[in-house]
Amino acid sequence: MAKVSSDIIESYVSEVKELLESARKDIMTLKNSQSDSDALSNLLRSLHTIKGNSRMLGFPTIEKLSHAVEDIYKSVKDGKIKNTDRLVKLVYAVADKIEECVASIIKKGTDEKNIESYLLYCDKIAAGELIDIDSFITEIKREKGENLEEDDEDEFNEPVSEIQSIRIKLSRVNDIITAFDTMITREFHLKHQLDELQKFEESTGNHELAKIRKQFESDIYALETSIFSVQEQVFDLRMLPISIVLKPLENTIALESMNLGKNVKCEIPSTDIAIDKVILEELGDILMHLVRNALDHGIESPEERKKAGKDKQGTITISCVREAKHIELKISDDGRGLDYEKIREKATKVYPERTEEIKNMSDRELSQFLFQSGFSTKDKVTELSGRGVGLDVVWATVEKIKGRIKIESTSGKGTSFILHFPLSLSTLQGLFVYSNDEKYLIPSQHIVDIIYRKKNEYITLQNQSYIRLEGQLIPCFSLSSLFDEQKGYKNQDADSILIAEYMEQRIGIVVEQVQQFVSLVVKPLPAAFKNFSILQGIVFDEHYDIVPILHVPDILKKFKSLRGYDIKKYEAASKKRVQHILIVDDSDTTRQIERSILEGAEFSVDTAVDGIDGLEKAKAKQYDLVMSDKDMPRMTGLVLLDNLRRMEQYKEVPVVIVSADQSPEVLAEFNRLGANAIIAKSDFERSKLISTIKSLLKD
Repeated sequence: MAKVSSDIIESYVSEVKELLESARKDIMTLKNSQSDSDALSNLLRSLHTIKGNSRMLGFPTIEKLSHAVEDIYKSVKDGKIKNTDRLVKLVYAVADKIEECVASIIKKGTDEKNIESYLLYCDKIAAGELIDIDSFITEIKREKGENLEEDDEDEFNEPVSEIQSIRIKLSRVNDIITAFDTMITREFHLKHQLDELQKFEESTGNHELAKIRKQFESDIYALETSIFSVQEQVFDLRMLPISIVLKPLENTIALESMNLGKNVKCEIPSTDIAIDKVILEELGDILMHLVRNALDHGIESPEERKKAGKDKQGTITISCVREAKHIELKISDDGRGLDYEKIREKATKVYPERTEEIKNMSDRELSQFLFQSGFSTKDKVTELSGRGVGLDVVWATVEKIKGRIKIESTSGKGTSFILHFPLSLSTLQGLFVYSNDEKYLIPSQHIVDIIYRKKNEYITLQNQSYIRLEGQLIPCFSLSSLFDEQKGYKNQDADSILIAEYMEQRIGIVVEQVQQFVSLVVKPLPAAFKNFSILQGIVFDEHYDIVPILHVPDILKKFKSLRGYDIKKYEAASKKRVQHILIVDDSDTTRQIERSILEGAEFSVDTAVDGIDGLEKAKAKQYDLVMSDKDMPRMTGLVLLDNLRRMEQYKEVPVVIVSADQSPEVLAEFNRLGANAIIAKSDFERSKLISTIKSLLKD
């Protein structure tokens, strides 16, 4: 496993000590009161935590010992055995052994110890067998006397002066973070006062005041630097390495792929990135959902992969990159990819009232349906499918950690789920904006761009304003339209527009002013605002005024209900039609060269490795033109042309033959079967190829 930082080891050691102490108290409580269910539950929880953390950090000896004691008290819980003196003596001996292992970790970095006899006696007592506990205690005391390492003993029971780490409750860390937010808000207030002081200085021309103001300014900015520096250090107290949730996925993938009869390897590059513990707790479930989805829906069976010309072994890759204060986590598979037409077909059945809209959706927009509850294109439900692989759960959890998710997929090559989320939930990053002379905070997680447009740059269609951005028409709405009291726009040269994205759909939010980017701690909404779904909390600005935080997903939903024009119909009617070409050639190099030339001329290109492959693809999809080599294994270009002309849908479709053989007999045969052009390989030029194809595809 990846190297674990010393901070994590220190935290682990402190926690084990604390949990062992708690466990001993619960054991004695149970001895005196066999029916104390709370004590039993607390004990099992402590043992389970020790076991789980030891497994994640790679300390198998402690994991086995805690698991053995856990089994004993599960038997107690089930009424199979009693919490007798013999049992308590044994368990206390095991607890002592765990302490030895912890001391060994501190000194040597390993928990390796001989524990065979401990596990044997634990198994016997858990099964209800009678054991001679006194002889066992005598035996381990003798062994301890022979092998006692004083350094270990001293290390575990270290004097106060030697203690290098302490445990602190998460709630106390949260309280400190909140206190820092109050300090930052007050510092904002001081900066505002500084601005007022500068205005007064300029109006009076007082040079003495200028000296005081400059020193005041210098002190404020020094204080700001110190506050943010210490705040970052406090945030780090909640940070844990992301490898804690990444590494266990290797075993999950290995086991689940075997259960599904698939051969899958897992590639997870090592990383030292640390993220907020609160995010880490949610991230484990997200990753498990996406990995199971890739195994069940993405990766093909070995037989399917072989038929598709792939390696029998599939690959799932999980990569993690830090971008400033955000993380990009990508879960990719090299499987079959998404079948967008099947998604379109299923979406039409589920949402018949949106048939026309769905018909004109792009692949990117269609992917949003995969995150809808209960939506699946898979007809057969497997055991794995029934274990919570619904992507609606993933979407909801990603929203919970203030992140976003998108899908990239190529048919036959695989699918990637790309998550983008903050390093920490301690603060919310966003933009202060003004609308109707009121101030709001819009979280940055859904904002993809900020642009400015003059009034005459809008496109108006049926009383709805749009802007064109990156070849896409984006509807624009005034933020003030969401509120009952609208004061109207101030006359400005250009509008400030926030481009927001949610569920693969974009809109423009028009505001009066974008003031500044901030990072502040969120406070819950006051009770009076609980029913306002477009609000998700509040922050305090530099004047210590309350600023509501807008909930972008609900804003987009409300704006969508205001739309008076179906943008998809307009785009479908106005968009230039892309023409599709199929290249058939047994040479990979030739296919790549021809594909590069044609894609550079803005054609959509698919390729086939020989005549049979080309014929199958032509049956599955309608192409505007087919370009084929003459000599190929399995089926030649001549036979392919003959088969195409026998198909009703390809009787009039242009077919271009690329051939080294330019003999009269060959040319005559191709012409007889209906080839529209024959290009000699010796005379193959980019300009000639493009001009030939464009002339054949003229409407």
